[in-house]
Amino acid sequence: MSVANPATRRYLFAAFGGRCGYCLTATADHLDHLVPRAAGGSNSRFNLIPACTPCGRSKGALSIADWVSRQAAGATTTGAAAPPAPAPAYPVPRKPVTRHPAPA
Repeated sequence: MSVANPATRRYLFAAFGGRCGYCLTATADHLDHLVPRAAGGSNSRFNLIPACTPCGRSKGALSIADWVSRQAAGATTTGAAAPPAPAPAYPVPRKPVTRHPAPA
């Protein structure tokens, strides 16, 4: 739980539509620190994000980068295996990169 004034709390919950800033699906019920307090993170609004209890607990004292890496590796907030990433709907053709000569 964070120490945030009521105006900051209202602002952050409104900015995310009341949803968890991590999973974007569950209803947020508290503010979480992006940089954990244990790692020197502040209570400023730039370091706070609305979170649901499962996401907040799974992140714990991890940095946001470590938590995202763990989530990408298949860990989910419920403990279930993450579904495989969907394949692109259609291949995206790419043009080769060309360099133009420098102007004279």
